[in-house]
Amino acid sequence: MVELDALATLDSLIWLQTGEEVAQRFRFNQSTVSRHQRKCSELFGITLRKIAREWHVVGDTTLLNLERRVHQQARFQGQRPLRLEATYWSGPLLCTPPPPGWLLGLCNIVGIARNLQLVRERIVDAWLCGLPDLPEPEDPDLTAIVLSTMPVHCTVAEGHPLLLRHPLELEHLADFPSLALPEGAYPKVEQGLKAMGLWSTPVRMGRYRRDQWEGLTESAATIGYATALSLELCRDPSGPGQVILPITLPFHSGEALVVRREFATSPQIQELIALVRTRLQPYCERHPEIKLVD
Repeated sequence: MVELDALATLDSLIWLQTGEEVAQRFRFNQSTVSRHQRKCSELFGITLRKIAREWHVVGDTTLLNLERRVHQQARFQGQRPLRLEATYWSGPLLCTPPPPGWLLGLCNIVGIARNLQLVRERIVDAWLCGLPDLPEPEDPDLTAIVLSTMPVHCTVAEGHPLLLRHPLELEHLADFPSLALPEGAYPKVEQGLKAMGLWSTPVRMGRYRRDQWEGLTESAATIGYATALSLELCRDPSGPGQVILPITLPFHSGEALVVRREFATSPQIQELIALVRTRLQPYCERHPEIKLVD
């Protein structure tokens, strides 16, 4: 069995992308990070390769996956901190400060595929994500615990021409560009918005950047999307704002916790669920459209 810290370094490099981030969270120095990564790579006969700006393991991962299973059990037994990933809004609003016994990721991964991979491969222990794009109910490995629901709104910058349309109809939105992410990043969101003629202007963004998302709505004629919760994060009294359009979208967002099925009822996951619900409560009181799910 490889040392807990050695495999933690390899997997956290895949998760956090840089040795600096790994060293900061695990309080290692850079030479220790490099030494642990080399040791694991040699032991398991693998290499790390950057693919689409993300670290991926190249080689036979059979032994590595068996070892990850043992190490995840050790984390749930309290031998090392558990690992939590989140969205760019739920990270700062609901996961900061990190829950006791947990390390928080960068909260900037765009799309569901990479996040699901990290949980499925036991690199990350839980992912606080947004509805409606969740693992399928029949997924043999992963399950999602829904914690809240809330509407999704179309947003535009203050002074946008659409704010002068009365009444505003759905077809009016087609006259303006609307934000989109790479195909398949959020399949259900993409399907719902495309059905309305939205999701027309792709942004090539693998890791969240405010200037490439909300920034495009605030500084241009582009239509964006937001929830009451994500707008909490974006409010800046000194800067440009976003205005919600009176258009109903065909799906809801919300918060859900994705974990491996065997840990869904563990005390650590149940405590995390309770903490997130507690941190959601003030936003529910401020925005009645946010509904807690028991």
